[in-house]
Amino acid sequence: MRTFLDNQVPAPAGGAAPDISRFLATIRQRFTLSEHEGDLIASQFQEVVELNAGDYIAREGQKIGFCSLILDGFAARFKETAAGERQIMEVQIPGDFVDLHSYPLEVLDHSIAALTPCKVARLPHRALTQLIEDHPRFARILWFATMVDASMHREWLLNIGTRNGMARIAHLMCEIYSRSQLVGLTEGGKFRFPLSQTQIGECLGYTQMHVNRMLKKLRQVGVIAGTGQVVEILDWEGLQRLAEFDPAYLYLSGREG
Repeated sequence: MRTFLDNQVPAPAGGAAPDISRFLATIRQRFTLSEHEGDLIASQFQEVVELNAGDYIAREGQKIGFCSLILDGFAARFKETAAGERQIMEVQIPGDFVDLHSYPLEVLDHSIAALTPCKVARLPHRALTQLIEDHPRFARILWFATMVDASMHREWLLNIGTRNGMARIAHLMCEIYSRSQLVGLTEGGKFRFPLSQTQIGECLGYTQMHVNRMLKKLRQVGVIAGTGQVVEILDWEGLQRLAEFDPAYLYLSGREG
């Protein structure tokens, strides 16, 4: 697998900032953010890179000096054993900062890799330091994003540890759909769900065969349709009930400050 640095592409001509509108949408769902403030954040990004599926964005134990924002594509946060078996602990979608943790930690205790072809913008830690020093309010906004990551990790532990069968997969779908809706990636109940059955198993602690059976059952009970890259939710309330899905842990409502 290639690393993040193997696929650098030049910044847009004339120094134009990358389009981080999906990330800004996640902020504006929770905080008031002016156009000027959004432009200010966008101006701090210095490189955009393109990755193939399987390429690493960050490796466990590797010191990095930047934070990565997904502009397009899906990635995964995971740990893996010496034998190469991995547990995915979060799926990252367009608009997600995948490694804000690297700003205070410098070295991550896990890896992040592209699940699909990805386009990623890079924000140097030194630029982030200057941004926070000049505009302290951004510190709370970015800290909030890392706290949501932690909340999602707790929900994933609950999902894997207590839910069984279709409920476990239904919960993953509810989460990806809710987060995708926030950044404008849903249409008429349809959303991108580009995980292979093996990758779904790595998220949920299931074998590929068990994932296949549970997906068939979800279709049979009439809550979802579709195969491959796109899933259509036919019965959102039914899917939520099956998953015991409560979106409160995603903190999608407005905050003060």
